[in-house]
Amino acid sequence: MARVVLRGRSAAMSAAMPALRRAARHGQSGIVVVTGEAGIGKTAVLDAIGAQATGMGFRTGVGKADEIGRISPGAPVLLALRSGPRPLLDSAALAELTHLADHPLVLVDRVCARLERVASMAPVLVVVDDVQWADQLSRLALRVLPDRLAGNPVVWAFATRDPADELTSAPSAAVPVETIALGPLTDADVAAIARDRLGRPASPATQRMLEGVGGNPFLVTQILDEPDTDGRPPASFVRAVEATLDTLPDRTVVLLAAVLGRPFPIDEAQRVVPSVSSADVDRAVAAGLLTRDGHRLRFRHDLVRETVYAGLSDSVRRDLHRRCARYLLASGQDALAAAPHARAAATPGDEESAAILCEAAHQAVPAMPGTAGDLVVEAFELVRPAQGSWESTGERCVDVLYRVQRCADAVRIADAVLARARDGETYARVQVIAAQALWRIGRPAESVARIDDALAAPDVSAALRARLAAARALALTRKEPAWKARAAAEPALAEARSVRDHDATMLALRAMGELGRNSGHHAESLAYFRELRAVSETSYLAEEIIELQLLDRYADAGALLEAAHQDDRGGVEATLPSVTAAQVWQDFNLGRLDEAEAGARTLLTIGREIGDHVHELDAVLVLSAIALLRGNLAEATDRLAPADSDGQVDESVRLPGLRLMEGWLAASDGRADDARSILAPLLFEARDARADWPWWPGWMRVFVRVGRAAGDERFIGEAVSIAAEGAARNPGVASFEGVALALRGLAHKNLDLLTAANRVLVRSPRPMLRGNAAEDRGRMLLAYGRREEGIAELDRAWGIYHGIGARSAVVGVQQVMRRAGARRAKWETNGARPQQGWAALTDAEVKVAELISAGHTNKAAARLLNLSPNTVSTHLRSVFTKLDVQSRVQLTNAVHELKPES
Repeated sequence: MARVVLRGRSAAMSAAMPALRRAARHGQSGIVVVTGEAGIGKTAVLDAIGAQATGMGFRTGVGKADEIGRISPGAPVLLALRSGPRPLLDSAALAELTHLADHPLVLVDRVCARLERVASMAPVLVVVDDVQWADQLSRLALRVLPDRLAGNPVVWAFATRDPADELTSAPSAAVPVETIALGPLTDADVAAIARDRLGRPASPATQRMLEGVGGNPFLVTQILDEPDTDGRPPASFVRAVEATLDTLPDRTVVLLAAVLGRPFPIDEAQRVVPSVSSADVDRAVAAGLLTRDGHRLRFRHDLVRETVYAGLSDSVRRDLHRRCARYLLASGQDALAAAPHARAAATPGDEESAAILCEAAHQAVPAMPGTAGDLVVEAFELVRPAQGSWESTGERCVDVLYRVQRCADAVRIADAVLARARDGETYARVQVIAAQALWRIGRPAESVARIDDALAAPDVSAALRARLAAARALALTRKEPAWKARAAAEPALAEARSVRDHDATMLALRAMGELGRNSGHHAESLAYFRELRAVSETSYLAEEIIELQLLDRYADAGALLEAAHQDDRGGVEATLPSVTAAQVWQDFNLGRLDEAEAGARTLLTIGREIGDHVHELDAVLVLSAIALLRGNLAEATDRLAPADSDGQVDESVRLPGLRLMEGWLAASDGRADDARSILAPLLFEARDARADWPWWPGWMRVFVRVGRAAGDERFIGEAVSIAAEGAARNPGVASFEGVALALRGLAHKNLDLLTAANRVLVRSPRPMLRGNAAEDRGRMLLAYGRREEGIAELDRAWGIYHGIGARSAVVGVQQVMRRAGARRAKWETNGARPQQGWAALTDAEVKVAELISAGHTNKAAARLLNLSPNTVSTHLRSVFTKLDVQSRVQLTNAVHELKPES
């Protein structure tokens, strides 16, 4: 990343030109960030960059964030895509994207596809000014899109007052960033400008003022444009603005412009404040405060608006904001558009503003959860307990806070509402939400206690009683062993169905699905999650896919994943992190480690982008497991280290997976006693675990091998017993039955059981389990002196391991075979994949490279490969790194030069 400090627009333009040339000539992407204080000239630099790019044949879009409208989701980015005489999006496409604000990942995917299509015809420049005020959705898009469009001729130009803004850093090595820090003018620069403007050196009074503005070019020109008056020069820029305002007979239109904070048509100003006249507008323009931009009005500079706004009295400011909020709602815009004004107009006890903020929070939940939480808390704090809306506002506040996963805040507000609740129905509704929040943050005992308290009230309807019982059952899935929690969940589901309450049924089905999974009854769990998806549309698709995988029904799971990826109706399912995670497990369990690694890296990126720490942890665990299978113990350790100290995920969710991986890592490193110490608490509490890991085929083999290495028969026996229970709970599922047989054979040194296990596992779609069984049988055959059979079986295991890239297991098998006197020529060619060049590409990366070099967009390649566009982007970034290219043009040349002939 290059960073330069410059003075003057021409110097800044020179610094920006390389990025434009790389895009125009070589098809490379890049980011140009202009930083500096207000008035330093950032907007002028962006305008010059835009003009230069247009002259070079770029398709250009320009957007601007503003302080007042920062709640409007995605507005600066969508404005940039629709601006100018040749907009990057047509009106129909913009309307489609605007409706996707509730699905931010889908919106980003669609914008990415549109820009990729435009960039295939001409280089693109996207300019966004004042990104320090960008809303949450816009910031997500501006973080993600440059990386996903790496290799396309798309240049991003941002301006910000904050030099430490996260958008100033490179999203990846594939996207170079040029940072232009605009510095103040020197004394010599200021003196030259003064002579140019005044035709003579500045007077001593003017010189004193010029020395006090710190070299800010905008303030310098403002002072110089104000002529001296007999001993009464303007003392500062603020006074100059105030003096200009004083010349207006009616300043309302200027004050309204400051409150609106954006360009606006004259007729809009007249609808907000009917007293505004065309003459008032003309006078404000003539005074130099406002300027016409087509049919719209705007301030000449943000500093003018900020100065006018800062000078408003509290009463005038609130009145104008209230008028703006009412106008926006009356004109058909949503509460999110009115919320900035309602927030600025609010005073304690203001029920009107509180209602707007509450509705805006509800609308903001999907796209801007952080903003939604802040808005709803502000709404609740406005109203007073004596007011009629206090209880309903509090209830909505609790609901929104739970939905945006601010569970501790949800419980805090719930307690305030419950302390004053006037009827049992309200009390019960709030307790249901609070109980779910407590369940989510790992406080199930408190959740159950609250529900029992609510159920004791006499005036609670049958529907709410059913909801409470279902919430109690869900809480018990993390408080009690599955067998014990079932006694509450089954009656809760029956009660929910009998009263036909949708929310109660959803909660009870979720509880039953969780219990089935936690107890290893996967067919039962699948049935409940399928029913749950039927009543909740897409929310539980991933849970259904995972259960199909655990039942060895990978073809059915694959069909659901394919349907999600091919769904053009909305594309929502394919963008859910849970579906990406399900795809990762599909690839991992089927031995497609390269695809699983790419998917996990995609999942890691998504988790970090949207703050989904649970799926981020899932990605870390998969990446660590893949590193272990490949024999990269250092990488596996490095992957786990940050997650072990991460407090973003509750320990009840975070620690089991981490401890399992740490135990496996210790075992792989030859530290059997350490592995036993780490894994023993998990093993001996597995039947009462509030998680599903004991019932995933494969884990118990790790435990048995650890027990054998440590010489702990009790440890081995417990693992064998749990594997047998898993098989009993999933009859006919080859992976469970085969593993149970194999572990019994290992524990009892029974060759017949290992032979039977291999016959059963032939039906398992999971190659690693088949390889494990073949290896275990081969080792035992050698131990019994049946060398030829043993070597043949180990050879079969070697082939399976080699086929999926499990190098650690390959090396282990080779060592056993060498000790038995066997040698294979193929071992000599079993080197690790190189880091650079065509041979470094995985099969999936080769397919992506071929499709992209043939002219396919990421979206088109994704459809052909049955992947998400995001995963294609992940593959493409890896291809760029391995082939040392930076654009699609260079990739096309590299494919022609480096690809071996068939």
